[in-house]
Amino acid sequence: MNTPSSRIFVLLLINIDAQQWIQAKNYLPTWDSIDSRPIPQWYQNAKLGIFCHWGIYSVPAIHSEWMWYAWKVSNNSDIIQYMKKYYKPDVSYADFAQDFTAEHFNTSMFRDIVEASGARYFVFTSKHHEGFTMWPSATSWNWNSVDIGPHRDIVATGELKNEFLESKVRFGLYFSQYEWFNRYYINDRKYGTADYYVSYPQMLEIVKNYEPEIIWSDGDWEMSDDYWKSKEFIAWLYNSSPVKDTVVVNDRWGEGSSGKHGGFLTYSDHFDPGYLLKRKWENCLTLDKKSWGYRRNMRSEDVNTVSYLISQLVRTIACNGNMLLNIGPDKSGMIAPIFEDRLREFGRWVKRNQEAIFDTYPWMYQNDSLYIWYTISPPSEYRVRHNTTFVQHVENSKLYVFFLKFPINDTVTLSSVLYTSTLTAEVLLDFNKTEFLEVHDIPGHSVTLSFKKHQRLAAFSPIVVRIRHFDAIYHDPFKDQKQSEVQQRARNRTK
Repeated sequence: MNTPSSRIFVLLLINIDAQQWIQAKNYLPTWDSIDSRPIPQWYQNAKLGIFCHWGIYSVPAIHSEWMWYAWKVSNNSDIIQYMKKYYKPDVSYADFAQDFTAEHFNTSMFRDIVEASGARYFVFTSKHHEGFTMWPSATSWNWNSVDIGPHRDIVATGELKNEFLESKVRFGLYFSQYEWFNRYYINDRKYGTADYYVSYPQMLEIVKNYEPEIIWSDGDWEMSDDYWKSKEFIAWLYNSSPVKDTVVVNDRWGEGSSGKHGGFLTYSDHFDPGYLLKRKWENCLTLDKKSWGYRRNMRSEDVNTVSYLISQLVRTIACNGNMLLNIGPDKSGMIAPIFEDRLREFGRWVKRNQEAIFDTYPWMYQNDSLYIWYTISPPSEYRVRHNTTFVQHVENSKLYVFFLKFPINDTVTLSSVLYTSTLTAEVLLDFNKTEFLEVHDIPGHSVTLSFKKHQRLAAFSPIVVRIRHFDAIYHDPFKDQKQSEVQQRARNRTK
């Protein structure tokens, strides 16, 4: 029998939280052991990060950060024609490095824009697939930001790392395992050897020197995790590194590992499932729809709107994910004004509704429609288990309802929320102010919110409504997913 969950479900107090669990365990270089480590609570709560792709590809600034590969391997005709038109016939990709000047790169400007976006973490590209390192790596002679180009350790203390130490924004590093044109890697792939001994020592360098709290691995898919020594590295990272208790990793550690092994799951770029996932995941997406790196021919219509960014954030956090939003500076280190404008406007919305975003959990219902989504905040006296995916319902919880489109009718019925005589609903506004909505129905039935006297609130759209003293019928989203999968398989068999 369905019974309102506030009457029968209580979130249990427990004796061990995620941080204590992490500190109490020694991890083996096996996926079973590595996958058992809880995601540190700071990342669970952070919800929003800013990604930054910056490298030699910002000098030609055409096509994307894959320009070199598209030029020399894919023989992209647009790039070939562009190079013939604007560069000398004998120009090489390595020649671009001397023009990677970073003369306008200002760490305080980066920090200011990232903080204005509302982000709680920042991930910087330490090395992309071109192999150019943004620090003076011992294994990347004359192909790093100190030996050539800006002649600066971009990642180092005194640059980016130090800047974010002084803020509440956590600092992480992206790292590409493979390098397109490294001759040792090419030979290993061709002959099945293992002479490309670059990625493992470089990962040790960036962790020991810069102590990033996120290692965002990529460029792994052509070889196995054994080839990359991924399990050995992560076990060291979790057991002995200077960031062992707080570091987070993703899932790109070798062919077939994406969506299965590591820390949070990414599956693919721009991943947006629209339903609850049991493991923590991340939706990494770009401001520029066509590239992760800076493009000189980017047009305004190529840049995602603030409305789209908000919808992606809401859909993501309602389904147990974080959102990582990418920008790409130009060769001088400047962030395009349209990127900055988007991030600042987006950040104003995030700040207004921050209590509904950060430190919240997915509810047992993710959404009522494509335009109505939920998160929940249990009362502070309750502690959530380290492996909790969603919160069922706890007395005195605050439920947050995201309306991605302002209600065009005078009333809206929330099918997942049951009315009580003490239920309240208030719209979150700027400066911690709220405005109460009229609510009505009868106890045990879905609550109806009235917007008839509040149409002016459309100026704050998308709006968030905070609901207290509500009721709900218990719901297991994973059971519904399993039933849907069974039904889909049955339909497929009848075709």
